[in-house]
Amino acid sequence: MPNTDTLRRLTLFGFAAFTLAAAAIMPSPARAQVAAIVNGEPITSLDITERQKLHKGSGKNISRKDALEELIEYKLKLQIAQRANINPTDAEVNRAFAGMAQRSGRSVAQFEQALRQGGVDTARLKARVKADMAWQQYVQANSGSVIVRDADLVAAMTARGQNMQLKSIQYTMRQVIFVVRRNAPDAQRAARAKEAESLRSRVTSCEQVPQLASEYREVVVKRPVRRLSSDLGASLQKLLESLPDGRMTPPEVTANGIEVVAICDRREVPADISSNRELRNELLGQRLQSYEKRMLDKMRQTSIIQIKSDQ
Repeated sequence: MPNTDTLRRLTLFGFAAFTLAAAAIMPSPARAQVAAIVNGEPITSLDITERQKLHKGSGKNISRKDALEELIEYKLKLQIAQRANINPTDAEVNRAFAGMAQRSGRSVAQFEQALRQGGVDTARLKARVKADMAWQQYVQANSGSVIVRDADLVAAMTARGQNMQLKSIQYTMRQVIFVVRRNAPDAQRAARAKEAESLRSRVTSCEQVPQLASEYREVVVKRPVRRLSSDLGASLQKLLESLPDGRMTPPEVTANGIEVVAICDRREVPADISSNRELRNELLGQRLQSYEKRMLDKMRQTSIIQIKSDQ
């Protein structure tokens, strides 16, 4: 996940803390009661109170129920990261904490004093910062499949009715794989390449591909996909430009076998689409949020969460 999102989350904790009323009094840890248990780890009434204070300081009031739900999510995130052996060091947490103080225009000592005056325990806030850092590191390490292609940007801009100067090319393509075992002899691989060339010579439109491909054994026909020329290598761009719609690329040997690709159609799209960082980051953020939600939902399904009845 982009580092800006991590900073945004950490800043929320920091700036919420400075604006707390100096008269707030922190409950005694000795009197804190367990409000919930998440996979054996407790959440206390003190944790809930401090969470509410952080939100109140930023101008938002939340119920104890909502604060508890946020804390349960925080526990799950930290546990997921710990299972993956992701554990930010104290030095990393202290640097993040110092950055929060600097952005507030205070020294670390002044920042800690402001937290204490607001009734927020520094150690507890650092624990929250550590959990958030661990979660962001986990997401960043495991979300490599979450990407935004130029074609996704085009679709989003079109849906929003944005004016676009059409210059680049978007291809709709369909891939066909003639499956070959990795340890297959060269003669068998050559025979499959001839079959792929035979299919290529017969195809004149994408609509024909499924039916004609079914005449060959062990053939996989992929769904049509859209790709912008900027997403493709220079050699492939040149090849596609030379082929008319409805034709197929020459057979290519890959790890899966022998592949040919049919060009269904092409259309012009904005030449400067790749430079639209704001929209790209927006779409990426949405997809990462969906990815995080799936991870948390999966964790919840295998977790033991006990909530006390008086909460």
